[in-house]
Amino acid sequence: MQSSFHAADKARVSSESIPVETYDADPLHEQVPPIEGGLRKKDLKRLQDATRSLDNWERYRALVDSSEEAYDLIDTSNREARFALIVMGTLNALPLVFLTRTDAIANLSAGERLAMIVLFSVYAILLLFFILQAIEALHPGWFKPEIGDWSNDRPDHPIGVRHFEEIIRRSAAEHWTAWQNVRLSQLNAELAVQVHSLARKNHAKHLAVRRLYLGLRAMALMLAFVLLLYGVFSLV
Repeated sequence: MQSSFHAADKARVSSESIPVETYDADPLHEQVPPIEGGLRKKDLKRLQDATRSLDNWERYRALVDSSEEAYDLIDTSNREARFALIVMGTLNALPLVFLTRTDAIANLSAGERLAMIVLFSVYAILLLFFILQAIEALHPGWFKPEIGDWSNDRPDHPIGVRHFEEIIRRSAAEHWTAWQNVRLSQLNAELAVQVHSLARKNHAKHLAVRRLYLGLRAMALMLAFVLLLYGVFSLV
């Protein structure tokens, strides 16, 4: 009996002396000792990411995001131009109603009618300027990507796999061959050139929209002045 108790004690001691392996729920978790004055490796990597250059795939994703943002800006400018056209249509309804009323013009004296004709002529000039600026805002022109100063000896020279101007110069088979031979650096360079041309287009649309709303404000002020002057003529 005593020998059996000794055997049980030995088994219990031997089991307690064996280290128990702990289970980590995250197999990718790594216990990294602090380095560099208490910084972990991941903290040090985060600090290095803030100052290092982008790799090719990171540069590609950033350029794609930039091109999408440029297209969003183009859509925003188009919506602003269309809204200005709607406001312009509302403003033009007032002078049309006024001009269709012959009694409103007949009650004016010769000098008053001459003043109203001059004012409506100025309003018509502003309307023409507004229409031209609306056309410019909705279609600011064609901005071809500028790669003329790009040396052909550079390994990242764009080969034209994304620009439609270059694509239509090849057959379908030649275009597919170009895609098979393109390097990532060349694709990134072509994306950068495309973003540059989109930026030039957005700049032109931005200026056209600014002039468009400037003309719209001038039209609104001129129309208000015409109606005010007509009211004064009617009361006199």
